[in-house]
Amino acid sequence: LLNSKQPFTHGFPRADIHELLSSDLLHQVIKGTFKDHIVTWINEYLVLEHGEKRALEIIQDIDRSRLSAVPEFPGLRRFPDGRDFHQWTGDDSKALMKV
Repeated sequence: LLNSKQPFTHGFPRADIHELLSSDLLHQVIKGTFKDHIVTWINEYLVLEHGEKRALEIIQDIDRSRLSAVPEFPGLRRFPDGRDFHQWTGDDSKALMKV
């Protein structure tokens, strides 16, 4: 082929472009889809639908009455304080998705 372009990885030893472009399960799928998209979307929806004060009450109700009240079950993590923690980890996100 004339004027064909070579990929930037052509000179990289043992570089497979398909492995380099694969998604990161924790940051792109779990955190990106669940925490950054769904949780943020639900919070924004509640504010638009009910106003900031009522949305905060609903979110606190979900935390106190629902997440903290989940009974003990093997393989299911409990959140006695709801989802109110300052730093989310991958394990926190995966455990919340199960609840």
